[in-house]
Amino acid sequence: MNKDKLRYAILKEVNEGNTPLTEEDFDVSEGEFDDAVNFLSREKYLTGLFWADDRPHVNKIGPEVTERGENYLKENSMLSKTYRGLKEVREWIKL
Repeated sequence: MNKDKLRYAILKEVNEGNTPLTEEDFDVSEGEFDDAVNFLSREKYLTGLFWADDRPHVNKIGPEVTERGENYLKENSMLSKTYRGLKEVREWIKL
């Protein structure tokens, strides 16, 4: 599993308004998903998360991509060229 791709995909989906999101959407473990979301929050790419049961939740209402997150998406244009959306994300993350 490629951490950079998972982070990019989560941020991209939130930016597109495709929430809520869980680890099942990306076919990764709960820990991998939580680590990616925690990174995005810690680095100030993503705000408005809901925290419960010692883990972040990317709910329908609340999460927003920050200006820094928007810049991250732009700076990773190489990933955007190969990213095809949530339907194909499972295979894309593994490459």
